Amino acid sequence: MSQETQVQTTLWCSQCGRGLSQSDLVQIAGNWVCAECKPAYLSRVMASGAATASPLGWHYGGFWIRFGARFIDGLLFVVPVIVFLAILIPNLLRTKQPTPDQINGVLMPFAILTFFLITFLAGACYEILMLKYRSATLGKMACGLKVVRSDGRSLNWGVCFGRFFMWNIVTSGIPYLNSVLMLVSSIMLGVDDQKRALHDRVCDTRVIYKQSVA
Repeated sequence: MSQETQVQTTLWCSQCGRGLSQSDLVQIAGNWVCAECKPAYLSRVMASGAATASPLGWHYGGFWIRFGARFIDGLLFVVPVIVFLAILIPNLLRTKQPTPDQINGVLMPFAILTFFLITFLAGACYEILMLKYRSATLGKMACGLKVVRSDGRSLNWGVCFGRFFMWNIVTSGIPYLNSVLMLVSSIMLGVDDQKRALHDRVCDTRVIYKQSVA
């Protein structure tokens, strides 16, 4: 019985020929490949044009599920900020007792600049750290999504920062230009066979369902 089980569960890497259990192999373009051979083999398959829309058997996250994940992240982030402002601003006004001229001329611009700077830094730390250590933000986790490199590797620091920079600063952060870039990015995500938005293409990442990870 044990010999039958071994025969059924042992497979051989199509590249190096080593016999391994199925859990140690991934199927790419119809062939079983071990972890050591996967990057080079995947590159050859994709370069030859033989790769399918999902060479690793992934199920990619589309526009609406990713929009839902962003929406959840927004709620999780905006609600604490609103509570913080509701507590902080009345306390500042009672303590300082500034005149209207002081509010309009000095305190208000400084308060607004400080608020946006703190919010931006908090958002950057949240997204970059979550992507690095969990491969997903809380919104993506709630929607069953994760972010990986095109060859299945986890994200490094540079890629995590690059995704944050491309989406929050380049795509959606530049006034007037952001409306065009967000529209272009959404169209790219909708028509691409691997559901890649603009920041996915620049950073070579994919947003996939966790259940589809081999």
